[in-house]
Amino acid sequence: MSKTDDFDFYCDVALQPEADIEKGFENDRILAYYHTKPFWEKHIVIIPKEHIWDVRHVEDTNIYAEIFEVARNILRDIPQEELDEKGAKILTNTGKFQDTPHLHFHVAIGKQLRW
Repeated sequence: MSKTDDFDFYCDVALQPEADIEKGFENDRILAYYHTKPFWEKHIVIIPKEHIWDVRHVEDTNIYAEIFEVARNILRDIPQEELDEKGAKILTNTGKFQDTPHLHFHVAIGKQLRW
């Protein structure tokens, strides 16, 4: 992937005022929304609003604390019984596994719907 010519879904679509997404959380630095084509039963994406290519390009590491605070709050809203039964994970990607050149974390709850 080239840093200059790749389509960035988050900057080009999700962060635009007219974006057709269901937001779960938003402040001046972070957006969390329900994935438009979920891979898991409950699939929420958390992104910094600042364009950051991936984990290797983070300069202000405070962004991690902010992202994981949002993830923690999302998981706190899930009943313990549901988490015990279905499980949850938080993941990010780089390189060929990263479809969009923008730092993002997936909060995945329940069974995988597709690969």
